[in-house]
Amino acid sequence: MPATDTIALLEAATYTGLLVWVSITLVLTVVYCIEVLAAAFLPKRQIQCSEERVPMVVLIPAHNEEAGLAETLKASQKGLYPFDRILVVADNCTDNTASVARRNGADVIERNDPDHRGKGYALDFGVRHLEQNPPGCVVILDADCVPEASALDRTRQVAGHLGRPVQARYLMTQSEDTIAQKVSVFTFRLKNWVRLLGVFNLGGPSLLTGSGMAFPWDVLAKADLAHGHLVEDMKLGLDMALQGVSPIFCDDAIILSPLPQSVDGAATQRSRWVRGHLSLMWVALLRLPKHLAQRKWSAAALVVSVLVPPLTILIILQGVAVVSSLILTALLKLPFLPLGMAFGTMVVFLIATLVAWWGYGRDVIPARSLLGLVAHVLVRIAKYPAAVFRPKRTGWARTERDADSSEN
Repeated sequence: MPATDTIALLEAATYTGLLVWVSITLVLTVVYCIEVLAAAFLPKRQIQCSEERVPMVVLIPAHNEEAGLAETLKASQKGLYPFDRILVVADNCTDNTASVARRNGADVIERNDPDHRGKGYALDFGVRHLEQNPPGCVVILDADCVPEASALDRTRQVAGHLGRPVQARYLMTQSEDTIAQKVSVFTFRLKNWVRLLGVFNLGGPSLLTGSGMAFPWDVLAKADLAHGHLVEDMKLGLDMALQGVSPIFCDDAIILSPLPQSVDGAATQRSRWVRGHLSLMWVALLRLPKHLAQRKWSAAALVVSVLVPPLTILIILQGVAVVSSLILTALLKLPFLPLGMAFGTMVVFLIATLVAWWGYGRDVIPARSLLGLVAHVLVRIAKYPAAVFRPKRTGWARTERDADSSEN
């Protein structure tokens, strides 16, 4: 083959590869933008349900949570009726979690199985215990979360009326007034509020986000919970959709949790979320063709949401697309289409994110802090590989929340 033909072939292959890369980044960004803009501009859907209340159990998996568990239990009890109860699973605890739970009015079961650590195993242990006297509804709540007064009751009503899992609005609150925590609070809002609300307004299903999740008993009893997946909540949502009972978002029920004060705790939490999400993306991608072939539109929609990577990774993908397009277009004199697509992708992403900030983030990040936000994001991107892909920890990696203790 003549040298000129070889060069032309390499240029064509390079152009095709670049176009594919830019197109993938564009599609993922468009999904994100549609979700955000649907939350900002579409009328908020209302969930109409009856006033009937089935008996509810608030299931709280807890691993060494003696410090903050009492506050969670007191807040949870405010939303209970006489026929409701709280069950705490003290899982492989080495502190006084069980006694704190008992002193604050909760039923307690203790699990000790060092070879099978993780939130999923604790939840499965709790569900198997409830089989002796099953409730009508189970609400899963993390041990560091504080539900607003009507949150648990509202999720119970919706789950009971629709016969579907329900995800409450689960948000983080600042424990320190730092730009790092402001960014974390806002990105958490994007993931757990804005995007879920956008999909809800479009009539789509909700991802499960880990706390404030309500399930009709007959749905949860069949769930595969006994595993140690890093994002067991997201996996559970996909499994539910596959079974034809897609979760639904309930914006009226609010669950709050403080961000870790410990820098290492925050990094560990973020690393766990990101690694888990990335591992689940591949599983979701393999499921997508089957869902489409079987016309399981709700399950397919949930898979598409899962395929949007964590925000920092999405920004990195866009940056790589722009830089590689710019360099290859200049060096090889390639057509400008990939470069235009890459720049356009970044522009629509910025517009959608500014819209989300205007509607859902100005109280956290005021306009005067936007330059600091940009600088922090750039620093986070530079540190991202080392922070996220740190050595894995086995077992239940409890997040260190206090400054003295030692997504996205």
